[in-house]
Amino acid sequence: MNLQQLRYLCAVVETKFNVSKAAERLFTSQPGISKQIQLLEGELGVLLLVRKGNRILGLTPPGEEVYAVAQRMLSDALNLKKIGEEFSAKNEGSLVVATTHLHAGHVLPKIIKKFSELYPHVTVSLRQSDPYQVATWICSGEADIGISATFDESPEELILFPYSTIDRSILVPEDHPLVKLKKLTLEKIAQYSIISLDANLAGGSGIKQVFESSNLKPNFVLSATDTDVIKTYVKIGHGIAIIPTIAYDKTRDKGLMILDASGLFPSIPIFIQFRRGKYLRHYMEDFITMVCPNWNGEHLNGALYNKK
Repeated sequence: MNLQQLRYLCAVVETKFNVSKAAERLFTSQPGISKQIQLLEGELGVLLLVRKGNRILGLTPPGEEVYAVAQRMLSDALNLKKIGEEFSAKNEGSLVVATTHLHAGHVLPKIIKKFSELYPHVTVSLRQSDPYQVATWICSGEADIGISATFDESPEELILFPYSTIDRSILVPEDHPLVKLKKLTLEKIAQYSIISLDANLAGGSGIKQVFESSNLKPNFVLSATDTDVIKTYVKIGHGIAIIPTIAYDKTRDKGLMILDASGLFPSIPIFIQFRRGKYLRHYMEDFITMVCPNWNGEHLNGALYNKK
């Protein structure tokens, strides 16, 4: 048994049992992955995967147990490497942050600039996607820290620290009729074509349900994953937009205005996320405390190594 075999098994599971995608992810061949998993099964004396012809349908009961242990072993092996790096090159390394387009573009720029000034030899990589993918990257070890909303069934190994909340506003051209209203209501908003963030993203989730609960059926003409794209369509008159308030920049978004809608749509909690048991290098702790100054390394490591 070796770590490579465990890595292959985890990659197959994490790519939803698509051996081709697992091979691409690990820069190896499909036959190589299949052979190593079969060798692992032979050594353990149990079948780990449910197979039907050339297809893999899932994990067997012992496969589920082995997969859980394999995840922990790979995480511990990575921690050993990180500990070595910590003491051999304290101010060098990499930091992978998984987040949404919203936070990458509107929350993190100043923080990353300050961080890079303190740690010029640490390479920062941003991975941007929806909350589900952010959690997947954290759990697989492909990202060190996640910043996003969560979803209904977060993985057990994921630790969530409350970070902030997202309020929403209505984005309109400066001369739009809604600007003149003394009180903004759902009924007034529903009279216009609406653009929103994708429903898989925090700023776009639950918007339709808010209208439906008031028996309103507005015309949703467009959804997108990037607020800058949404702003472009508002400027050309395609509709008004419901966006996270933090996405608006008065200097950059000339010709547009936001109208506070925090009383109409619920705030969405945002979390800083990492995998339970992960070894945080000191510069990772510093990055987190830059995002959330109330935390410190003792609090973080206490959460990382405590059981639920």
